[in-house]
Amino acid sequence: MTIKLLALDLDGTIVSDLRDISPRVHAAIQRAMAQGVRVVIATGREFEITKRFARRLNIRTPLICYQGALIQLPDSDTPLLAHTIPADLSRRMIQFARAKKLPLVLYTTSARYTELPSPLMREIFEQAESPPTVVNNLLSTLYQPQPVLKFLFIQPPEESKKMHHLLEKEFGDVLHITPSLDTIVEGIMPQVSKGNAVAFVAKHYNIPQAQILAIGDQDNDIAMIRAAGIGVAMGNASTGARAVADVLAPPLENDGAAWAIEKYVLNGSYD
Repeated sequence: MTIKLLALDLDGTIVSDLRDISPRVHAAIQRAMAQGVRVVIATGREFEITKRFARRLNIRTPLICYQGALIQLPDSDTPLLAHTIPADLSRRMIQFARAKKLPLVLYTTSARYTELPSPLMREIFEQAESPPTVVNNLLSTLYQPQPVLKFLFIQPPEESKKMHHLLEKEFGDVLHITPSLDTIVEGIMPQVSKGNAVAFVAKHYNIPQAQILAIGDQDNDIAMIRAAGIGVAMGNASTGARAVADVLAPPLENDGAAWAIEKYVLNGSYD
């Protein structure tokens, strides 16, 4: 059976940063699209950044952003699907972060905000060239027309796991709490996952699960890897992602995503 939908995580899977993509990975994606495969980016990053990267790859399929909280075509102003966080829950999260002095970034459909920018936060966002707007009162952002899509917490790796457990204990019954990097933990609505988002896009194109190839590297990719006919974890993947994968690819530095695309998409079909 041939692959018709290719779902790709960004960071740690096809890029180490948003400036560079290896020639081999770039070529493999272009060849897959030339064969008629729908290529979908599935990332925790915001829509505008994802759209700029998609344009570099000439991707016109829906973009899965904010871990799947938003699905939107790159040339459209209207989401195909959006799962927003209610204002009362957003207010509770902001107050919790203040009480614990946790660096928090709040994402709306059009911007990102913080009131406690840490040095690590500044470093991470400078690499992505997308610094959050610093405001005196995050609660004031809840009165804007743009709804909240996700929360992002940044801590050094040695503190990130503790923060994850803390957030799970406080919000695990009302939000999906997931690590996306060893320094980042995110909060989104419970029904949001890359797996559900990939299934939504596949249904949009009438593509069965068996014809989906998904490639990721972190715990936030687990649902997507499980949702695919062939789920691939990168060689540099987290323990959780590796445990659920059908296939383990070489790591990012060895073009593992290209290896998987070449093997399961470009070399014909699989049984």
